[in-house]
Amino acid sequence: MRIRDLFYGFASVSIILLTSCSSVSKSLEVTEDREVSVIPTPKKWDNQNGNFRFSDRTAIVVEDDSLLPIARILSAYATRLTGNNIDFVTSAPNKNTIVIKYNSGLEPNTHKISVGDNIILEGSSYNTIANGAATMVQLIKSNETGSYIPNVSITDYASSEFRAVLLDVARFWHPVETLKETIDLLWMYKIPYLQLHLSDNNRFTFPLKNYPKLNKINTQGEREFYTKEELAKLVEYAKERGVVIIPEVDLPGHSAMLWNTYPEVFGSLDPQTNKPEPLYVVNIAKEETYRGVNEIIEELAATFYNSPFIHVGGDEVYLENLKKVPEYLPYTQANGLTAAANGDANELFAHFINKMNQMVKATGKSTILWEGFHGTGGGNVTIDKDITVIVWNTTYNHPDNLLKNGYKVINSTWIPWYMVGAMNLAPSLERAYNWDITNWSHWKNEIKDVTVGSKENIVGAQISFWEQNHYKVIPVLRERVPILAEHLWNKKPTKDFEAFKLDLKSTNSTYGRLFRPVVTKVNNLIQQQDLKFTDTAEVVLEEQPKARYKWVFSKSWDLPDMKNAKFYEEPIVLSESGVLTIQKEDLNGNTIGYPVQEYYQKIEPAYRYKIYGPAPAKGWDSMPNFSDLNLIREGISGKVTEDRLDKINGELFAKVRKEGHVDTRFKDVYNPYGLELTGEILTEEGDYQLRLTTDDGLAEVYIDGILVAKGTEFKRKPEEYSVSLSEGKHSLMIKYFYKHIQNQLNIMYKKEGETNFVPLEELVMPLSN
Repeated sequence: MRIRDLFYGFASVSIILLTSCSSVSKSLEVTEDREVSVIPTPKKWDNQNGNFRFSDRTAIVVEDDSLLPIARILSAYATRLTGNNIDFVTSAPNKNTIVIKYNSGLEPNTHKISVGDNIILEGSSYNTIANGAATMVQLIKSNETGSYIPNVSITDYASSEFRAVLLDVARFWHPVETLKETIDLLWMYKIPYLQLHLSDNNRFTFPLKNYPKLNKINTQGEREFYTKEELAKLVEYAKERGVVIIPEVDLPGHSAMLWNTYPEVFGSLDPQTNKPEPLYVVNIAKEETYRGVNEIIEELAATFYNSPFIHVGGDEVYLENLKKVPEYLPYTQANGLTAAANGDANELFAHFINKMNQMVKATGKSTILWEGFHGTGGGNVTIDKDITVIVWNTTYNHPDNLLKNGYKVINSTWIPWYMVGAMNLAPSLERAYNWDITNWSHWKNEIKDVTVGSKENIVGAQISFWEQNHYKVIPVLRERVPILAEHLWNKKPTKDFEAFKLDLKSTNSTYGRLFRPVVTKVNNLIQQQDLKFTDTAEVVLEEQPKARYKWVFSKSWDLPDMKNAKFYEEPIVLSESGVLTIQKEDLNGNTIGYPVQEYYQKIEPAYRYKIYGPAPAKGWDSMPNFSDLNLIREGISGKVTEDRLDKINGELFAKVRKEGHVDTRFKDVYNPYGLELTGEILTEEGDYQLRLTTDDGLAEVYIDGILVAKGTEFKRKPEEYSVSLSEGKHSLMIKYFYKHIQNQLNIMYKKEGETNFVPLEELVMPLSN
């Protein structure tokens, strides 16, 4: 007997698949010896003839009520992909049933999928079954006759226990929807941990009972902290998908919100001004700080109750000012920190780490720390060996040193896993695919690459994604999380990169249909990849049966309240720059996937551009020969406007100087590149002085084919050049590259006899057809 309107309203899901018929699907259906398109690649699979066909008679049965959450998820997502209403039954029919059950006979961390007349999904634990459900969703194929899973037997488990992604929700605010979609992405690729960097100098997003002044409201009156209720729901959302949220409150550095807002607890007051002293760390030389830190840890442990870890920070700690506080000497002497009392504050830092570790362990959890300490501690204090250390920079502490001294290590190397979204730094897919867990590579030339001799005690790896806006999270991670998953699930990739890209194309398509099922066609764009237009742009949605769409157009990336959005009835005509947000939902108003946001930019064409790459891993040291590089993209761009500058600086933690800025950023290009801009300038006769400024890059300016300015400074130092020009039009070409993470170009000019420099773009003419 079928059970409707039971267990979370399973039957309320009524969603039609955006069907697609791919060559991969056809080959899987007709070829006897078939390889499945699953990421990460399963350890063991056996192909058999035939397929399991989905229909409205397909049903799910669970053998234990504790498995209902993952069964609900599988039901909803399979319904979304197949268009069939996959319901629940109380007992398994003979055919066309999905059975979900525990199997204590399987090895720990193992799941098994057997596909035949029925599908048996079993695992040694809830989380392993959640992994198997992700595999099942990836296995679903569709063609003109319907949806199916090829008959296959899969036994699978992960090789590395720690597989994680960090999101920085402290520097830029992230709505809950972004965090939920990230959890869905991690579930799909079997990444069990999402780490949230909850605090930094300018924002404390975790609400503390006794410190409400940390709860920040921005200038628009919007809340920029999460409520306990939101976090509790988020923890459960993740738990149902086999994902655990690891909280991080960064201490003792990156903590200005604490020592500035509550100096009486976490800092020190200047006795003359009664204002907080600029310590740059919390005051780890007084007992009040330790009591406050313990409160933070206990609240984190209670909210993120199912996390085995608490991350306490420990990076970029500057201790000199701490030695000036009145409590420093008495505290160090009272605690037997003789080296610290004699001026070596690293001993006090090590003492603080160990005290935090004891607090964390008192909650039943384990401590994670950045590599911020040197050696094994300071003075006579050794950092506890049961702390797991994330190594990203290799300069504070060397992974070899940590491993030889018995610490467990997580690899989050700059290249390819340490990402800075606001600065166009994310790994190329191939570079990430060629990484090995024993390798650390820094973006600075002077910091040597590191390869350790053994994988022992390297418990896994983590993508650390910093200074990213919420709308950059999924576009950057969507193709990079699968590569991390492939590496850590199997110790190393089992296929060559080209074969992996075919699998990624398949799983990416599945991801889109599940979570981003908005398909648009945009008319009147100058260039499709850039989403730029000159007059109006027309956005046409690919509508689906039994679905409808809501949309909002605004100047802000803030996620709008879609309850007040317009229903899509005809093409959306845009006549100005802004952000278009679209949400798909069923006819009952239930959302399907997540809101999709795109920024459309209206420009007055001023340059033709060409982007070249790839850049070497450590960047170029001088202007490359662009003819030796690949042409990545070409198109048309415009002069910087106030609106565009606001959008650029809205994405940056370190803002660009507005006056004279030349726009060198392009949608969905996340790695250093070379850029060529060509256009025309209109000048009067006379002598001109150019002022060229780059930051972490170099530029050359050509007028009428003659090199008139050749930058040599990488560090935002203005350089000036003189050129004599006749009256009239002159061709302009700008060559530019940035080396690492600071993509900024600024060009100013002044005519002889004038006092002030003004933007060169005042001379740039609109492009002629």
